[in-house]
Amino acid sequence: MSAADTQYRPDIDGLRAVAVLSVVLYHAGVPFLPGGYVGVDIFFVISGYLITRIIAREIAENRFSLLTFYERRTRRIFPALFAMLAASVVAASLIALPGEFQDFGNSLTAATLFVSNIFFWQTADYFAGPAHLKPLLHTWSLAVEEQFYIVLPLLLLALTRWARHHLVPVLIAVTVISFALSVWAVDAKPAAAFYLLPTRFWELMAGALLALGVLPTIPTQKAANAAGLIGLAMIATAVGAYSSATAFPGAAALLPVIGAALVIHAGSTTQSTIAAGLLSLRPVVFVGLVSYSFYLWHWPVLTFARIARGEMLAPFDAALLVALSFALAVLSWRFIETPFRERRVAAARAPLFRWAGAAMAATLSVGVFANVSLGWPQRHDGYAPPVIAGLDRMNLATCFLKDDQPASAWAGAVACRHGNPDGPKVFVWGDSFAAHFMPGLTDELGQRLETVQFTAAGCPPILGMSVANRPHCRAVNARVFDEIARLKPDVVLISARWELYLPRKISAADVRASLDRIAATGSRVIVVRASPTFDFAHPYDVAYRTGRNEAHANPAPAMAVGGNVAIFDATPLFCSGGLCRLTDDGEFLFFDGGHYSVAGSRRVARALAPLIDASMHSLPSVHTSQVR
Repeated sequence: MSAADTQYRPDIDGLRAVAVLSVVLYHAGVPFLPGGYVGVDIFFVISGYLITRIIAREIAENRFSLLTFYERRTRRIFPALFAMLAASVVAASLIALPGEFQDFGNSLTAATLFVSNIFFWQTADYFAGPAHLKPLLHTWSLAVEEQFYIVLPLLLLALTRWARHHLVPVLIAVTVISFALSVWAVDAKPAAAFYLLPTRFWELMAGALLALGVLPTIPTQKAANAAGLIGLAMIATAVGAYSSATAFPGAAALLPVIGAALVIHAGSTTQSTIAAGLLSLRPVVFVGLVSYSFYLWHWPVLTFARIARGEMLAPFDAALLVALSFALAVLSWRFIETPFRERRVAAARAPLFRWAGAAMAATLSVGVFANVSLGWPQRHDGYAPPVIAGLDRMNLATCFLKDDQPASAWAGAVACRHGNPDGPKVFVWGDSFAAHFMPGLTDELGQRLETVQFTAAGCPPILGMSVANRPHCRAVNARVFDEIARLKPDVVLISARWELYLPRKISAADVRASLDRIAATGSRVIVVRASPTFDFAHPYDVAYRTGRNEAHANPAPAMAVGGNVAIFDATPLFCSGGLCRLTDDGEFLFFDGGHYSVAGSRRVARALAPLIDASMHSLPSVHTSQVR
């Protein structure tokens, strides 16, 4: 490896700027960057490239030291990270309610030990609360990188010593295995695919292999220009075209990963490429220089603001918070990152490690205290959240399948029927926003009709549709349709959290096609429009913080399905002008940020009854066959 291979690359700092701006603006809700999350994957490629370049050079010069390596990593990562964690502790102490503070403490412990990717993988759950209300969620990517920094030098040292001539083939094989695992897991184990090192290892190794010279030098300036521009175009395509509907990482991650690798490789050949010139512009490079701190600060700033407000951030507010995050990033880079990296603070190794150990001990102590104290409830003497019934009546894991349950896990039409077996039949199909109607239908209408429930978490009632992170959705819906065709219910009630699917994941034509197939079986269809959803985890927390009995609902998509289909909109039962009631006669109408409680479900069922009656009366004949 020549000196040219290790000289400062301003275009790489520019590429960091592309990565961090993609992530930050995506998190701030900029609508034209639905795939901005791929900025993390760009960071992975850059990290793999730069770290391997350093390690390989020092191993080749027979001067590599693990202690020196981890000292450099500590200087680079710890100061800004623990400054952010300390500030987050203060913010959580002031803002978070007991349950939130306990959750924060657990994630703080995981972040301190650099295992937050494992923590968030283990705690990922359909009803675990919105991801954008977890202040330390973004530390999962730091944990992946830290784990990579443990594995990579040991792997390179071992291969250099015992398999020097097979080093590159072994590393290529490991990379391919990791990629294959990612492709498999993105459907079979989606949460693991997203969070864990084995399924992300190949992305970091893409940069590592580049640093080891696996790719040949680009022969001409023209070819280098083309490679750099193609790389930028691939990144832009992923940022603009990907969305939450994209199964990720898996094969989809190839686009930003290869794009980032092409940009880096083109710049390695010659720094005079068009792409390198654009990325080396001084404002772009400066954003890249502060990108680590920018990434660290933006997420807790946005998250604590959302928690405090209990509703979505307006675009102007989000812009102000991004600007605040950037200002904090500049200060962090100037007064925290740089002094430690340039050894103006803790110049010797021993004081640095003592400082790092003390910082870890302090945040671990807070994390343990938050957990043991059950969220430090003494801060809020009047806080007494009630138990809100709802999820416990949705028949979870039997008639309402969890994320990872296949169609065969459905308990069957007999076990999943409720109400009067001699009455008209209503088949309930959809995701959790269909399952939450079950308590009300059973309690309010159970004496005169029978409901059959076949619902699945995160799986909209659209035939032939595959959903990222819901590996069994297509098969579940195929089974649901078979049951409808077999049972021939009088009414099929369809509902979903439509804003998650329309229009990016499914089109009105997709909905229409599924409705036509149901109608062809002889059943009438009632489509329920989007229920009110909110930007909070628990309605009581919002009422406690604001002293109000109402909250602003999130925008819902328009829904026009056409044809001979009945449409029901429950929103007017709760909301007026976007402001929705949270309680009625002292009972909460929602048990989280959008699912009806039993009280809310009953209210909807009473309003649905006339439409169900009208739908059945409009049938040529009423089916009264018993469900078997």
